[in-house]
Amino acid sequence: MRVLICISKSPQTKRTLVAGVQIAQAFGADISVLYVDTHQRMTYSHSIKFSRNKLSEWELEHPGVNRLRFAREVLASLGIIRERDEMLDQRHPLRPEIQGAYEIHFYGDEVPNIRLRLREGRLIDQIRREVEENPYDVTIIGGVDQVGNTRRLIQFVDTSFVVVNYFTTVGYNLLFCSDLSDSANRALMFGAKVAKAMNVRMDVLRVVDQKTTEKSDACVNRADKLLRRGGIEHDILIEEGDLVETILRVADEKYAIVMGASQRSELLKFILGSTPIKIVQRATTHVIVVR
Repeated sequence: MRVLICISKSPQTKRTLVAGVQIAQAFGADISVLYVDTHQRMTYSHSIKFSRNKLSEWELEHPGVNRLRFAREVLASLGIIRERDEMLDQRHPLRPEIQGAYEIHFYGDEVPNIRLRLREGRLIDQIRREVEENPYDVTIIGGVDQVGNTRRLIQFVDTSFVVVNYFTTVGYNLLFCSDLSDSANRALMFGAKVAKAMNVRMDVLRVVDQKTTEKSDACVNRADKLLRRGGIEHDILIEEGDLVETILRVADEKYAIVMGASQRSELLKFILGSTPIKIVQRATTHVIVVR
């Protein structure tokens, strides 16, 4: 499994990195940390190409390199990067043209491979290209970092998403939002693995309305059965009301929300939006959207 963590200049970057590391540890996944510099600097690009094999590449004074350096310091402080001979265990220094980006590669134990990557160009385009050129399973972004971009990222980047928002609660649990979609089944499995690895509970929410059917009861029962088998502490929460408003009210700041991606066409999602996008845009908690 591979996890992509997108960082920015925001003070929330550390929070996003910490949340991403927790998820990667839960799955023993590789991590790539991506910074997109939206201001292309041709002089910088040429200087790296002409000195690609020099250690001094990593010491260049450039905003993008500075963000990767910051990410390296955070990951090192978390103990994710392995040390060898009192140095960080590095496969190679910063190099250009590695699947379309500049990259430095470290090794870890719980997280086997840690790649710090830099792209230049338009943010949405570059994240899409990064995902197209690499087999990522989950993309992690800071919700506050990406105001105005979150909707387009979730719509047009073909991975599951974790949107990291501000949390005042320490030691939060997960809230799985049950529905009838195939993506909800995948969200249940994903959330259960995270809950198990992080040793937290995952409650199951069913929102009752006039369209409630026996199938929705079956979804809740399946979730209950899976979580029991996994030894994951949980409760079944039955609530009435508007779907989006109810999810936000129940989640509050007690839970990170876990839900399946919308099954609507991209055109309908663009015109009408979708429940996951509405939740992401309004939630103050972390939101996990699984495709």
